[in-house]
Amino acid sequence: MDESRSVRFAVAAGLTGLAWGYLRHRRDPRAPLIALLQAAEWFVAYGGATALIARARAALEKPLDEPDEEVERIIHIRQVVSERTGTEG
Repeated sequence: MDESRSVRFAVAAGLTGLAWGYLRHRRDPRAPLIALLQAAEWFVAYGGATALIARARAALEKPLDEPDEEVERIIHIRQVVSERTGTEG
């Protein structure tokens, strides 16, 4: 599931948790606080925090307005070992 779907799903879960928490504790004077806590709990449980962190990381990893530089990557290293016996020739 991509990040946008994951965030939407987590927001929906958070809103559902808000409603559930409020309805469950509606007679308690702290019902709004408990409902917010339930919403945050469900948002995190359904991957909202992970999706938001992934979006933030993607935004930070975008290159700035710098010119495109060619990046050379080393993908193979070859090591040659030769044994010398001490006698030249």
